[in-house]
Amino acid sequence: MNTITGCYYVTAIDSFNNESIPSNLVCFDIDQCLPYELPNVFSPNGDGYNDVFRPFPYDFVDHINIVIFNRWGTIVFKTEDPDINWDGKDRNSKNACSVGVYYYICDVFEKRLQGLTKRTLQGNIHLIR
Repeated sequence: MNTITGCYYVTAIDSFNNESIPSNLVCFDIDQCLPYELPNVFSPNGDGYNDVFRPFPYDFVDHINIVIFNRWGTIVFKTEDPDINWDGKDRNSKNACSVGVYYYICDVFEKRLQGLTKRTLQGNIHLIR
């Protein structure tokens, strides 16, 4: 998405360089947009429901950097893709991760009026089958 929030209006300029009065001001506030949020449970069991870990619908995210750890602190998954799409498999062995609680740290790089800003999310993911 190549848009940014803010306030906009339109004017017209004729061939003599005369500018019209501005149209109505229309504002889009980023705080009214969908924030980047992550669920706390998913079930990669092949039933077609919640089979991948992904964020809720979101707006204005450029990229992320998420690292997911198991309970021993070993990295099981990481990506920069905002859609994440973790299928519950270990990034090295490609084997299904065991049922349990995983921890994540996610830096979210969001498009704001002041430019690209970083916000860090941390939390737990319950992997159930």
